[in-house]
Amino acid sequence: MKTRKAVYAASLDPITNGHVNIIERMAPLYDELVVLVAVDPRKNYTFSQKDRVEMARNSVTHLQNVSVDTCVGQYVVKKAQSLGAQVVIRGLRNFKDLEDEQTLAEENRRICPEIETVWVPCLPNLMHVSSSMVRSHVGADPGWEEQAARSVPEVVVMKLKEKFVLGKAKRHWGSLMSSFGYLKGSEAVLDILLGRYTETHRHYHNLEHVVSMLDELGTLNDPDKALSLAIWFHDAVYDPKAKDNEEQSAKLAKSLLKKLGLSDELGNRVHDLILATKHVHMPSDPVARTLVDLDLMILGKPEKEFDVYEAGIRQEYGWVVYPDFYEGRSKILQSFLDRPSIFSTDQFQAKYEIVARDNLERSIIKLRG
Repeated sequence: MKTRKAVYAASLDPITNGHVNIIERMAPLYDELVVLVAVDPRKNYTFSQKDRVEMARNSVTHLQNVSVDTCVGQYVVKKAQSLGAQVVIRGLRNFKDLEDEQTLAEENRRICPEIETVWVPCLPNLMHVSSSMVRSHVGADPGWEEQAARSVPEVVVMKLKEKFVLGKAKRHWGSLMSSFGYLKGSEAVLDILLGRYTETHRHYHNLEHVVSMLDELGTLNDPDKALSLAIWFHDAVYDPKAKDNEEQSAKLAKSLLKKLGLSDELGNRVHDLILATKHVHMPSDPVARTLVDLDLMILGKPEKEFDVYEAGIRQEYGWVVYPDFYEGRSKILQSFLDRPSIFSTDQFQAKYEIVARDNLERSIIKLRG
């Protein structure tokens, strides 16, 4: 008996719950269903081909007869023909889509008469969902992630967030570098930093952490360039199994800042500021106080955000057996609680101190459980 095979093609930039729903409804009707990530060289996409394929594959892993492929620079109907498919599936969100799809179906019939087009109407609760609508949410509001999560799989929210954070990071770096004038090699240094902050073992000490500190610094109106540089470099070296991450980060900062042609005085200043993030004691230097408070502000964030932070820390120390992790982590959290004040500056004390103490106490209780 001939294998019943269909393809479902779309740009999937990114894949949405609407796309996934059509795939789920059509998969049981065919022996094989191939999801095609359409790539038109004439178009610009938000996500790379690799990212779109990855998101699509992660979104259909629960469907055993569904696979993901690409259609690059050719008619979808010809790709379907080469795969041995008999049907091209197209989703319809509204009547306007139907008008366009009728024209497309007729053209496809002229190209490959043996390939049929099957239109699948979108469910009413998903008619408003589109890739462009999802992209429009990114960065529009502090709660944009939650809103986007209603319309796309979790893996897509993560990718959207990564792209949003990366864009902000590049803008922060560009603004900082422009304050020094043109610095030859600044893009190469940024590439080094981005490579380090996106290492796979980082679940909290990553680029998002750096960007959140830079965002907060922007609200303080502090023009100190050494402080901005220290934020960028303070976790550039991060190995959960090492004891000298701050020293190695400070050393790297001095080396790279020298290559940029910046003064030894500035390099030494950044070096010393980074060492303050060891959090051994409260620094006396006012700039260092601001830096350590920025580094600790996650402790005073809302409960949900704090819990994500704690989960990230546990992932970074996943190699530590739980009794040892509990003992070490509890000591660290308790050491902050034992301070007269967790934060060094009046501004951060007023903004974060009360919530931080509540979070730390709650976290210690949870660790015991």
